[in-house]
Amino acid sequence: MQIEEALAWLNRHQFHGIKPGLERIAALLKALGHPEKRYPCVHLAGTNGKGSTAAILSMVLSAHGLRTGLYTSPHLVSVTERFRINGREIPPERLAEVLSRVRREVERLSLPVTYFEITTAAAFLYFAEEEVEVAVIECGLGGRLDATNVCLPEVSVITSVARDHTAYLGRTLRQIAFEKAGIIKARIPVVAGKLSPEARKVILAKARNMGSPLYLWHKDFHIRKASGGFHYRGLRRTLPELILSLQGEFQKYNLGLALAVLEVLESRGFPFEEETVRRALKKVTWPGRFEYFPLGPGVILDGAHNEEGVAALIRSLDRKGIREYTLIFGATNEGGEKPYLRMLRKLASRARAIFLCEPPGPRNPVTLREWQTVLPPGDRPAVYFFPAPEEALKKALSLEWPVVVTGSLYLVGALRKWIAGHYPST
Repeated sequence: MQIEEALAWLNRHQFHGIKPGLERIAALLKALGHPEKRYPCVHLAGTNGKGSTAAILSMVLSAHGLRTGLYTSPHLVSVTERFRINGREIPPERLAEVLSRVRREVERLSLPVTYFEITTAAAFLYFAEEEVEVAVIECGLGGRLDATNVCLPEVSVITSVARDHTAYLGRTLRQIAFEKAGIIKARIPVVAGKLSPEARKVILAKARNMGSPLYLWHKDFHIRKASGGFHYRGLRRTLPELILSLQGEFQKYNLGLALAVLEVLESRGFPFEEETVRRALKKVTWPGRFEYFPLGPGVILDGAHNEEGVAALIRSLDRKGIREYTLIFGATNEGGEKPYLRMLRKLASRARAIFLCEPPGPRNPVTLREWQTVLPPGDRPAVYFFPAPEEALKKALSLEWPVVVTGSLYLVGALRKWIAGHYPST
């Protein structure tokens, strides 16, 4: 297939929706020769922080000279973003080759696979054929029944547990933690980030039952902001004055978690050179996560898409001294249970103007009609409805306040693409 045909075939599977379960991906990977078994990996689950933590891990492992694969989702602009080796996206023609082989087996077996199952199989196959020495694999949804949960990792990572995707993962933190803990494998080390007592209890019990060593935030490792950077106290190492290129107060937790994972990997034979780590942390990039563009009054793109993410965004804005802003907000409502109105209200108290949009993409966007029903226009602050997100950004750039774009990674991706097209030097 040419890339256009390959992507058209892939995109048709968006309409299959979300179907948790491992039977289809297991059958597909068996037909492809089990590429997921050909290299060691790190497997990450969590409500927030997976992508940034994965990006940090990938950069540090690459900096040590390891050929490192990185599989993440969703993408912001192009599906090629999901598949990286040493920071480089898969070339489109190479993606077409990989998807062609996946398609052949899907059709031969008549498998009713989803979009995410196809991209997961493609990632495992691509990394195997490119002979990566380690891969960093991010769960798509949950963990226990996520398509990525067929791998046998060197380390399992649970970044956080908060309410999101409740229609699929459960309404309580205990239920959601149970799904995230499903990535824990027998006797494989687990590193867990900052957790509520309820979630921590579930993960402790699962690790104990599986005989898996568990390393916990604040108990076994910790990081704090200090003069000159971040101060990390880890499993065996203490690293003062670390500089991380990623912005946002929440990145502190992702950095501490990544360093603990790297320490566990070191105990399993992977390299950990302090100066290499320090250099790599200054080069990490992860678009759309408290990402700043010097346009007009300034634009911040942040992919916060649940209440925990919005709270972290507000803390980051406070730290930057941004107390008034124009808010461009859009949300999805997959499962019909996303608390998008509560998310908006958390941000609205400081917004001088609110521009509501519909995010593009397949994830059941909250429509302008729905917004008009639940939040009619008011004067304090003013609320405006924009069918085209780029028109909202154009208007926001003409106002005096910094612009904050958030609520959906699909909205962030669309406006990031628009910025790149109209302001290529930023």
